[in-house]
Amino acid sequence: MNPYSQYKETQILTASPGKLLLMLYDAAISSMEQALEFINEKGKYDVVNRNLVKAQEIIGELLASLDFKVGGEFAKNMQSLYAYMIKRLIEGNLRKEAEPIKEVLKYMKELRESWEVAVKKVGSDFPKKNNNDSSGLNISG
Repeated sequence: MNPYSQYKETQILTASPGKLLLMLYDAAISSMEQALEFINEKGKYDVVNRNLVKAQEIIGELLASLDFKVGGEFAKNMQSLYAYMIKRLIEGNLRKEAEPIKEVLKYMKELRESWEVAVKKVGSDFPKKNNNDSSGLNISG
């Protein structure tokens, strides 16, 4: 493993739940930005697809991690929003259109800002870590 990959893996494994949540948002945002960079280049559709699939997987992981017992109505609203964002990314990927991707990117950036404020106010253990989380999602790259 190269030193950068090892560093990134250590960052992920030692991150607080709040920091991990922000890292997930950062990875999804980065993937969408990379997809948008190549969306109009016909020979780069594989790059667009790979990055949008990664963003979809991350948003799917955020969706799967919702705790409806604790989150109540908020979790239900986030479930709908995450499902909508995945749908829009699929549409943008299939049609190779930037607009749906830009829409989701805007939502993700706004949500990331809100979560960052919440993490700072509540502390590094926010949101509560799910002890049953056995996700194999790779956000390191």
